[in-house]
Amino acid sequence: MGKDEGAMTLVGRQETHGRRYPSFAERLSFLITIVTAVLIGRWVWIESDWSGSVLWPVTVCGLPLGALLLGEMLARVIQRIHVNGD
Repeated sequence: MGKDEGAMTLVGRQETHGRRYPSFAERLSFLITIVTAVLIGRWVWIESDWSGSVLWPVTVCGLPLGALLLGEMLARVIQRIHVNGD
């Protein structure tokens, strides 16, 4: 391969590089989501007067699902801001 035949894409197209993705903001939102879930879980166990039959399902199923949904929503907001910022 000569200099003219250097590294190309698979279909030989011209690619341009865009802005850097804000991965730091997405990681920070993920961390905030985890901290929020831990604080809510702590409140549920210490300060709420819920019965044990409600505490366990909320802790085992509700909080992880809520953290997942909140983290995904924040990530999609960050992605939308990134895409629309062009």
